[in-house]
Amino acid sequence: MRKKNKNISDITFKDAKNYLINERYKIKKQIQSFIDLPEKMFAEMAPVFSVSTGRAGSELLEKLMNESKIGNVYHEARPLMYYGSKLVFETNQDIKSIQIAYLNARYDLLKKAYLEECRYIETNNRNTFFIRALSELFPKSKFIHLVRHPGDFVRSGIRRKYYKGNEYDDSRLTPIVIEEAYNNWNEFSDIEKIGWLWNTTNNFIEKEKLHLTADRVLLIKSEDLFSKPETYNKICKFINEPTPKDSIIKSIIKRPTNKQKQNSYPKWNDWNENDKQLLIKMTPLGTKYGFWN
Repeated sequence: MRKKNKNISDITFKDAKNYLINERYKIKKQIQSFIDLPEKMFAEMAPVFSVSTGRAGSELLEKLMNESKIGNVYHEARPLMYYGSKLVFETNQDIKSIQIAYLNARYDLLKKAYLEECRYIETNNRNTFFIRALSELFPKSKFIHLVRHPGDFVRSGIRRKYYKGNEYDDSRLTPIVIEEAYNNWNEFSDIEKIGWLWNTTNNFIEKEKLHLTADRVLLIKSEDLFSKPETYNKICKFINEPTPKDSIIKSIIKRPTNKQKQNSYPKWNDWNENDKQLLIKMTPLGTKYGFWN
């Protein structure tokens, strides 16, 4: 709970709350044998995972789901799995090894949810590179694929200094040797690099979705989640959970979540035509999602 060099007087109410949430639980489920618990968990649980590029509404989704009181909902559970998820993308590990890596990070939280008879929900975008491992580990699991407009994602990444000094750049995807972009990476502009990231991440998700049946994955445009209450109703229907009143949903989505400070970088509609065409070239999946004509 305590950060390095953090005095006891500096510990906040949020620190204490997170400690109690993560470390204490009340067992509600009747368990005959804890030795057999993992297998029962994997077979019976129906966790929900959101997958995305990040900066696509995952924190808003967490707030909406917490309001719905549909389970134990996490946006950035610890450990964050930033670098580990990049390694899953880069290395050709077998499914079992990837499952072991995930369980090493999340088993205690999954166990907590199971024993408390709560649904486990995680909106962390780092789930993205564990899709197939999670789908096979939890046959009843479901996935929400959040997709944000490439222009808005790139603008957000530029404002957060992606690939130019952001503290999580060591965990951000870069082209592997066999990719065409590998040889030109150092010459890429910010738009090209972050556009490549958007397309590569969503392309990974699309390939993994081929291994899922239609009833296990739902595609949601971030712009709809940000502005239309019926979008969250659609999500609740997909995961078979009751929906809150539209007035409650509206009150949550009208309050900006994880909003960045304004700066001079223009919004997509104000980009010059050359920059727009450059991004369109880097993000062919934008056509599949209806962003490009």
